[in-house]
Amino acid sequence: MTGVLVEPLTASPMRSLLRHRFSSRVDRALVFLSSEGEDRVVHPRGTSACPYRPPSLTMVRRKAFGQVCWVSLVEHDAAVDAFDRTPDGWLQPSARRTVTWWVSDPVAAARKRLLEQEVPSWIARDLAGRDGASRISGGDPAQADDAAARPGSVRDMECQVPEVGIAYRVHLPAASPLPDSSTRPAVPSDWGDEQRAAYRFYREVVAQGPCSLAALWLLRHPDQAREVLDWTVQNQTLLTDKAEWEHSLVGLLQGLSAADRGFVGIKLAELLSGLGIPHADEVLDRVQGGQSPNTHGYPERQ
Repeated sequence: MTGVLVEPLTASPMRSLLRHRFSSRVDRALVFLSSEGEDRVVHPRGTSACPYRPPSLTMVRRKAFGQVCWVSLVEHDAAVDAFDRTPDGWLQPSARRTVTWWVSDPVAAARKRLLEQEVPSWIARDLAGRDGASRISGGDPAQADDAAARPGSVRDMECQVPEVGIAYRVHLPAASPLPDSSTRPAVPSDWGDEQRAAYRFYREVVAQGPCSLAALWLLRHPDQAREVLDWTVQNQTLLTDKAEWEHSLVGLLQGLSAADRGFVGIKLAELLSGLGIPHADEVLDRVQGGQSPNTHGYPERQ
């Protein structure tokens, strides 16, 4: 029932009553409205969830009710604009709150012919009244607690709007995430823009490794170029940009004999040829041409 909370009954009231009593649906109530004030409700959660008693079969048979309808009990989420009252009595938007609301009094919602799109404005009006009541005390904590302690208060996070038969629950705003100290280290609050910019610059230089640091040192001390050159020659392992697997592969190949390296080369060329790498067959033929016939006990190429 999108947008419609109250839907007139189009089937037989007696049949609908019997089917609803034995139904497993919990998302709607069957409401019987009477002009004599004998309103009745068949609530899927029983009389404990609703102050109205269900009708008897005799009442339904003699058509004691002027209107019968379905009322949705589904929970809805909505964004509601909260208002503050100015000193001169006007209301002005103050915040946007997220609420979950539902029909708590099916009879009131049915008599009001409530629509889903009307609910946020009712909640906003109720929030404004509750916030105003909490400020009547002028900041007196005892009176503020009394105002907030009544049933359905904002502090209880569940409020009633009896005029239209709905209840709502206000969601507290999510806490702001803490900054990630591992990626964004905190800097002193008394630093100026120049110090912060210098810090970011040097942090990036350090993150880029010894090459950037050596270049920065040479930029600041060009007269020490000979010392920087000697340092780079002596520390080539720190300045190379090879991955660890490359070092491991080079060490493995260096430990193989010439025949073993030739076999590895053939197998690699075969693999590249099978993957469709251009010129792989040409390289394979050239590598195989430089090898003697199968004298190492390795299997022939299939």
